Amino acid sequence: MSIWKTISKTIGGVAPLLGTIVGGPAGTLVGGLIGSALGVDGTDADAVHLAIQDPAQLAKLRELELNNKAHLETLAIQAETQKIAEINKTMRAEINSTDEYVRRWRPTFGYVVSGAWAVQITGSTATLIYAVWKDPATAGNIINMVATFNGSTSVLWSIALSVLGINVVKRSQDKVVAGGGAASGILQGISQLVRGK
Repeated sequence: MSIWKTISKTIGGVAPLLGTIVGGPAGTLVGGLIGSALGVDGTDADAVHLAIQDPAQLAKLRELELNNKAHLETLAIQAETQKIAEINKTMRAEINSTDEYVRRWRPTFGYVVSGAWAVQITGSTATLIYAVWKDPATAGNIINMVATFNGSTSVLWSIALSVLGINVVKRSQDKVVAGGGAASGILQGISQLVRGK
């Protein structure tokens, strides 16, 4: 883990917004604020890391966040907007690529994730049914093992399924736009589903 990520986690414990910004693309923008609050060079990771070992210095960062919340929120939004713009730029380049695989990697990812998810869920369910039906004496141990396995992969699945969901929504919007329609946001799409349109 890089030192800035460690710094981000430590600061995030007392000043969550500031910790998020330090660990993201807007980190250099808040370096001056952090440096002046801590009395160190805000661009020197080692100096910042050493300074935040002192709880009194962390309290100063909490106060900094409280006093500059609106400005920090603006920086966080700008950083996130910049990140999303870069992602969209990459996606447009993929769609316009002459290389077929570059254009098709997202659907391939979707099929692989869906297939792997189905295999894990089917395998887990079949294992539980078999354990309860064929070997009830050890069913408790098997249920614990399956639960531990599924729990250990939950973070991986939450990321993979989130990416898949974003890809599906984005691809649907791309098809609407390609057909001459107007692009809609996620909330508008949910609203249309609820109303049945």
